[in-house]
Amino acid sequence: MNLTQLREKLPVFAIPTVILVLLLTVAIVLALKTRGPGVVPAPTPPVSRFGPTATVAPNKITPPKIKPQQLPANVQQIREKIIASQIANRGGVVVLFQSDSFIIRYIPTPDMFFVTIFKEPVATLKKQAQDWFLNFGLKQSDLCDLPVRFVLSSRELRARNPGFTSLPDGCS
Repeated sequence: MNLTQLREKLPVFAIPTVILVLLLTVAIVLALKTRGPGVVPAPTPPVSRFGPTATVAPNKITPPKIKPQQLPANVQQIREKIIASQIANRGGVVVLFQSDSFIIRYIPTPDMFFVTIFKEPVATLKKQAQDWFLNFGLKQSDLCDLPVRFVLSSRELRARNPGFTSLPDGCS
C-alpha cells in the first residue's frame, strides 16, 4: 500500500475512531456528573475471619496521670534501676526483658514502659510481666503511675481477649 492509497482509506478509519472517542468522553462525563462532586462511595466493611459480629478492641494506650518527676523518691530510684537493667537498646528503645511470650520495653518518648504480649494465656502473661516489675521492689499501685502499659501483639489476640485492658491490674 502506498501513500496515495492510505489517504483514500484514512476517512474510513478516522471517522469511527473519532466517534468512539466522543462516545467514551460523553460516557465518562455523564458518569462523573451523576455521581456528583465530592461524593465518595460508602466503604464496604472489612471481611473478618472471626465472623460478621466479631469486634476487635483496639490497643488503647492511656497516658499517665502524673509525670515521672512527681513520683515518690523511692519509686523514682526503682524506676531508674529498672531502666538501667536494659539488655538491649534498639534505636533508642530500651529492651528490659524478652521472652517468646512477651517483651518489656522502655520508650523514652513518651517516657513509658510497654509490655507487648505475643500469645495466650494473656492474663497469666500480664501477671508475670507485672511480677517482673514488682521484683524490683515496687507495689502494684506503683505500676499505674510508673507508667506501665500492656499491648497485645496481634489482631487475633485482641479478638480472643475483648476485655483486655492496657492498664496494670488495679489501675483505672
